Amino acid sequence: MANDTRLSAVEASAYLPDPRAEHYWDLWRFTSKVLTDQLKYPPPEFAWDMVVLYKPHLQWRERPPEPTLFMQARDLKIGLKFDPEGLKAELKKWVQ
Repeated sequence: MANDTRLSAVEASAYLPDPRAEHYWDLWRFTSKVLTDQLKYPPPEFAWDMVVLYKPHLQWRERPPEPTLFMQARDLKIGLKFDPEGLKAELKKWVQ
């Protein structure tokens, strides 16, 4: 991923400017490696271009807890296909 840089991550975060959203760039792709395994990405794919949501107050240990919602935008046969309206509807449930 030649475009996987800190600058491109900062630029991409502009698409979701909500102050409650957390944006990260992981130089060593630690998170991507863990989520690739946990979410069962088929080899040689790996976890990126996705939304992973967790209910508040979940405890993170050596591995992240199972996600409450997982959407991916790469047309793979795992998780839900990314759907902006579906994501919006799910998030509305959380904040009401």
